[in-house]
Amino acid sequence: MAKKILIIANNGPEDPNRATVPFLTAKAIVERKMEVSIWLYNNAVYLMQEETVENIQAPGLPPLEDLLLFLTKVRPIPIYIGLSCAMGRGLCDVHQKPKVKFAAGELSNSEKLAFLIEEADTVIGF
Repeated sequence: MAKKILIIANNGPEDPNRATVPFLTAKAIVERKMEVSIWLYNNAVYLMQEETVENIQAPGLPPLEDLLLFLTKVRPIPIYIGLSCAMGRGLCDVHQKPKVKFAAGELSNSEKLAFLIEEADTVIGF
């Protein structure tokens, strides 16, 4: 059985390096044939906005858009957008409906996060 890894990302577009590294790490994990999922919290929820993801480029790292394409099209993994953080940042309305277009990801609540943590062999926080 493949090892399950959960990556929790907290950094958004204000820090391209810290925003990109969780996705670069996820790509490396997938390439090692392990299972990985990404949970986006705090400002990391902004990364899934279509107009944001295409503009994240950290020095010396691949563009976030390229990593996201790999992780959603070539070797798809689950990516979760923390609902409370998305609502608190105005990306969703009070009915939990997106107010912006997301490039990828699924809006999820803290119960889903607790389940992912319980199932994971390893949890990595960025």
